[in-house]
Amino acid sequence: MILLLSFTLNAQSNLAYKTSAIQLGIVPGLSTNGIDPGEYYNLISINVFTGYGRSTKYFELNGLGGFNTHSSSGIHISGISNFIGGNGQVGKTDNEKEKTEGIAYTPELHGFQLSGLINYVGYNTIGSQISLGFNSTKNYLLGVQMGGILNSVGSFTSGAQFALGVNLTKKSMSGTQASLLFNSSGGRHSGFQLSTINHTGEIGNPKGTAEGTGTSMQLGLINICGNMGGFQVGLINIGDRVGGTQIGLFNFFKNEKVGNFSDGPAYGLLNFGYFIHPKIYMSDLFLSNFGINTGKPLNSRVSDAKRNFYSYNELVYSRNYGTNNGMIWGLSYRAGIISYHKDIGPENRKNYYSISGEVGHVNPNLETDNILNLRYAIHFETGFRLPPRLNSIYPFIGVSFNYMPIYYGNFIEVSKSSTNESRLWPGLSIGVMLY
Repeated sequence: MILLLSFTLNAQSNLAYKTSAIQLGIVPGLSTNGIDPGEYYNLISINVFTGYGRSTKYFELNGLGGFNTHSSSGIHISGISNFIGGNGQVGKTDNEKEKTEGIAYTPELHGFQLSGLINYVGYNTIGSQISLGFNSTKNYLLGVQMGGILNSVGSFTSGAQFALGVNLTKKSMSGTQASLLFNSSGGRHSGFQLSTINHTGEIGNPKGTAEGTGTSMQLGLINICGNMGGFQVGLINIGDRVGGTQIGLFNFFKNEKVGNFSDGPAYGLLNFGYFIHPKIYMSDLFLSNFGINTGKPLNSRVSDAKRNFYSYNELVYSRNYGTNNGMIWGLSYRAGIISYHKDIGPENRKNYYSISGEVGHVNPNLETDNILNLRYAIHFETGFRLPPRLNSIYPFIGVSFNYMPIYYGNFIEVSKSSTNESRLWPGLSIGVMLY
């Protein structure tokens, strides 16, 4: 029967390997290719349980699993697993083993793998791997991996990795990684990462926007990057040398110190890595305001710039004492841009100007309650540096335009709207900032 079912086309005169148009089998050794299936290049291979051969060119279907020792192409479908690559000496004669000794063994997939649990390629994948469990390519991937638990590439990836669990690329990545838990690319990532936690060695180019670096992004709860010249958007963003833009609740960064480029801003509740400036001031609403100012330089590496620009963020706690204006304490957040006059020598940063937006809560009692009383404001501020012995102190004065949908205080007399309780009024603040 085996002889009748065999579709062997030819056998090369000087090699042990043969070509079979169609292999039909139950398990290895019980098939139309006889007891030595590793000798065959199969154009089509269909197996009830497991299939085994040197290579498959067009199509392979296995009830449980399929294994090809050398490079294969086409479509490979198995209930549990697909393997390409393994013992590269399987099926070879002694003379052939001697000839190939020391030669690199590089089994590749040029095609598509679909399985219930595992897809594995022993070297390069040019195509796709789709599994409910694990996809693995030992060297590089040019294509797509879609896995339920894990996608892994041992070198670089050009394409996409999608997983419910984890995506890993050991070296550089050009394309998209998207998962529920974790993405990692060890080298430079040019493209997009989306996950709970994202990690990469570098995104974009940390030398700044002059290099055209705003094309790569990390989007997740926690984003971690070495050199960063693109975008990080998340609750916590961490960058080693950051020339791009961070948008998050907390941003941690180091500034790239070399080059002559502009840097992107950091927008967040607090930004750590360059400065922390305390502020103390009086305003039209509160007798005392205590602010913590953090920020990031935007053009400190631009050698011919006449001013240094910074993006800054400020948390402010405000308090009145013994007053009856309906505003006892407040907590607010400010974000804006500050510009320092840039000079040479110890008198650098002689003065500054800033513009910022503010949103905050004011409380009419000492105790907190469940009512959110919001105040919105736009601030314009200017300050100057004291002489060298006090050069860390900047007295400042600021004006603001304030708005409250519901105004609880009577400290500032303003006209009342005929339709609601909202208030719009100008404000003033005077204080000092410590640099």
